[in-house]
Amino acid sequence: MAEPGAVAGVERHGRPRDPENDAAILDAALDLLIERGAAGTSIEAVAQRAGVAKLTVYRRWRAKEDLLMAALERARNPDMEAAPAGQSIDELVVSIAELLSRPRFRALMARVIGASVDYPQLVTAYTRRYLQPRLEALAQIAQQAIDAGRFPPGTDPSVIQDILASSVGFVLLQHEQDMTAAQVEHRLQVLLRHIGYQP
Repeated sequence: MAEPGAVAGVERHGRPRDPENDAAILDAALDLLIERGAAGTSIEAVAQRAGVAKLTVYRRWRAKEDLLMAALERARNPDMEAAPAGQSIDELVVSIAELLSRPRFRALMARVIGASVDYPQLVTAYTRRYLQPRLEALAQIAQQAIDAGRFPPGTDPSVIQDILASSVGFVLLQHEQDMTAAQVEHRLQVLLRHIGYQP
């Protein structure tokens, strides 16, 4: 994150920023966030893990919260994008199950949830930027499934949204590192069938 008035890619004192340093710092911040949580991650520890001077980190990110948000941004991949509105419930369940079967992803999301007390701004920013668009897309997909007759008439799409979102939260808080995509998918399918879903 460039400082106010700075030219993109140039540090405060006019030296070009080293992209390798940026990558090393963000990777170190992400690793420490997963290992220790937000409270246990410090600028000093990130600098040591990245093999750079502490000042090098501070020139890029003035606050730990800014650094952690940048690390979360770096962790994004196409799998974490909001589901397309045309996706079916079945396709959505498969994609969610595959993503939740990754131990590193589950650990990262659990750390983000755990930061809500001491670092509410971090969680608020993450929710606004990533979670809310996905929940909105999920509501659209649920309504499309209802319209297609996959759920009983009169089913409230917010109920489907709540069931899937709550189940995702439950899986994220589990400690089993060998949870498979098939296990997650089965859990989601069972929950949906209980409210009348017809695959």
